Amino acid sequence: MKQFLFQIFLTWLAYCPLLRGEDTPAAPVPESDSNASETVGPLATLEFVPPAPRQPIPAVPESEVIQRFSMAEGGRTVTMEELVPLEDPPFVEKAAVPVPTPEEIAARRAEWLEESRAHPVFTLGLSGTVYDHEATLLRWTHGGEEYEAWSNIDFNVMRCMCTVEAGNTSYLLFMMIGDESSTPPRKTKSGIVITPKVPAIPPLPKDPGFVLVKGNQQNEEAIGGIRKLHELYAADREQFIAAYQQRLIYEAAALAWEKEHPPQPENVTIRWWRGKRAPQQNPDSLSDTRTEGGTP
Repeated sequence: MKQFLFQIFLTWLAYCPLLRGEDTPAAPVPESDSNASETVGPLATLEFVPPAPRQPIPAVPESEVIQRFSMAEGGRTVTMEELVPLEDPPFVEKAAVPVPTPEEIAARRAEWLEESRAHPVFTLGLSGTVYDHEATLLRWTHGGEEYEAWSNIDFNVMRCMCTVEAGNTSYLLFMMIGDESSTPPRKTKSGIVITPKVPAIPPLPKDPGFVLVKGNQQNEEAIGGIRKLHELYAADREQFIAAYQQRLIYEAAALAWEKEHPPQPENVTIRWWRGKRAPQQNPDSLSDTRTEGGTP
């Protein structure tokens, strides 16, 4: 029975991407995406560093192994070990957590409401389509209303932004940027003809700016984040472009390294243990219980 269950488990492993050789650590991502401030600031040099080799799993004493099964699977050896159950950790008495009074809760809530009114925070989810690296069609929603704007910025260079401050308002940015080309129709290797569909682009300003084509022009909360992004680009245009070009070099180096070092199958060791079972009661010690007035 154990061998049968082990065969089923190995079948599952064959379809588990984390154990099929696809768990090689990915190339490090530049920290600029998560640590970007309001402005780009000094341009940091991004140099691709190959990931460190995976450390082998340390062995356990044979006295702790109850049983072991091994099988070759996908060019590797999968070993499953059942270990002696771990000892229960010592009991640590936790300190009592003070419970706030209703008055304290009301005061904290009033303070939070006052802060949120003075410094509101909005989530700005931008969907951008860049045409020929010259103009970007931006789409977003605010308060349930849809907005669209044409920008004369290639928003690929704005990927490093995660927050912007417009006055007392903060915008948390989540951008999905894609590229489109207005080149003539092309045929793929499979024979499919792709005809680019480029919408009509309205006249755009010469300086970094945008033209709102859908949504309430008077709602500054909805367009304040877009306006601030263009102001930042106008102030640090060269920094944004240089950071984007450096990112492209970094990604090219990472892809080249991954191509030269494809993931290789590695032996897998899976260790598990059963939880401690409650002591079984001896049937002979059970008392003969009967209900009054007859046989149960």
